[in-house]
Amino acid sequence: MRSRADVALKRQTIFGLLAPAFVFLVFLLPLHDGFTDDGFIHIQYARNIVERGEYSFNPGEVSFGTSSPLWVLALASVGRVAPGDEALIHASRVFSWLSGFGALLGIYALALALGARRLTAVLAACAFAADVWFVRWTALSMESSAAVLTVVLMALASVRAFDDTRSAIRMGAFIAIASLIRPEVYLAFPVFAVAALSHWRLLDKRKAVWTFAAAIALLLPWLLFARFHIGSFIPNTAGAKSGGLILSPLLFAAKLKPVIKIVATSEALPALTLLLSLALLRGRSMVCAVRQRFLVLWVIAVPVAYVILDIQILSRYLLLVTPVLGVLGWAALEQLLDRFVRPGRRRTLLVAAVMTTVIANAVFYWSVVVPPSRAFTYDLMHGMKGLALHLHDNADEDAVVAAADIGYLAFYGQRRVLDLGGLVEPETGKLRARYSYEQIAAEGLYFDVKGYPRVDYFVDRDLKSNRLDGRTLAGHRFEKVYATTVRNLGIRKPGPYYYVLYRLIRTGD
Repeated sequence: MRSRADVALKRQTIFGLLAPAFVFLVFLLPLHDGFTDDGFIHIQYARNIVERGEYSFNPGEVSFGTSSPLWVLALASVGRVAPGDEALIHASRVFSWLSGFGALLGIYALALALGARRLTAVLAACAFAADVWFVRWTALSMESSAAVLTVVLMALASVRAFDDTRSAIRMGAFIAIASLIRPEVYLAFPVFAVAALSHWRLLDKRKAVWTFAAAIALLLPWLLFARFHIGSFIPNTAGAKSGGLILSPLLFAAKLKPVIKIVATSEALPALTLLLSLALLRGRSMVCAVRQRFLVLWVIAVPVAYVILDIQILSRYLLLVTPVLGVLGWAALEQLLDRFVRPGRRRTLLVAAVMTTVIANAVFYWSVVVPPSRAFTYDLMHGMKGLALHLHDNADEDAVVAAADIGYLAFYGQRRVLDLGGLVEPETGKLRARYSYEQIAAEGLYFDVKGYPRVDYFVDRDLKSNRLDGRTLAGHRFEKVYATTVRNLGIRKPGPYYYVLYRLIRTGD
């Protein structure tokens, strides 16, 4: 029988974990019906897997236009048993929310694995439950929370991967799973190799072999499928979002600013605590412990890779590192308090620090994040959806429509889409490498894309309404057939933006 102490500890743990779950739920509710255009890209792929048995965006055209194949396959599995387009939307939302709550449990377990006390682990989970970017992208039903969950589980396994075979195998498994949700996690292979080599004498070499073997064994089926069915190991999105190598130190520093801003708005206190721990404790800081080496290298490597490859850094991309950063920071704060503060005040200061973080995130979330996110979701599910449905109801079945935002358009419009963002179509990816979207739209460069002998419709997205109506360009006259307004394209792109669907009429010029 379990002792009363064990029962009491279990109850304390359960009630303690209810706190981060409650915080997370409170933050999620304002965006409970959130969705994004990228989310529609995922479910468009899932629908074509279910209906056609192919990995494609446009039916009949196999392509690698999504960076999250495992997310797509998970949605497709739902589509197999629950037919209907709306079922895929609901599945995306359920998977996202469940992954978010699971990630909080992972944060708690990771903090304990790093040696933090139970209270610190609960508070670390509470702090991350209020992380504005984690909440936002979970509520918007993206794959981001699933990526967070698997990265946290990878981090948890890494703590003992250097001295325990089962942990080494688990780490390899989670590297593989996380890589199929976010391709940046492939970076874990070289990071783990560097971490292993840095203390090779202390490491049973077989542990590292088990990690790599487990990861490769799970990834190999997908890689073979990608090579022979799709024709590429790497998603088109990788090239579309990279601007080339950044080698200049000055340019590198300038490109690092978005990373600093995103981290500062959500994980400022734990990040500062890490730096303070290194400054005051140096080699005795918990950050320098052998078990944490992979975690520290991971937190550094991912943002550096983004900057060097000149990838436009979005807040959801940094969710691959901020949960690990947060746990390390709160564990470091516990160590600092134990070292420099008398016992009676440690708990009070730790709770105060976490409450400060939660409140700061709450203020930023409700004032900066929620209004544009709610506005865009509404405009997406009403105005933009209405545009796509108009196309579905009025365009010929073989019509081709060129657009920059493609997910909602293909999902509801069900017409062939020429992707001007270069995410799905490699040929437009090459075009985007040379020209901006504005140049492509203004000069009609999409009329010459290989594989698209004609374009029948064009969806313009601009701060000026009806700018192309009646205009003739590249032998086509633009006739407006539908228009809607989108109040913003996210936090960094306030509008209003005008989405206008034009029918293109050949003039013979």
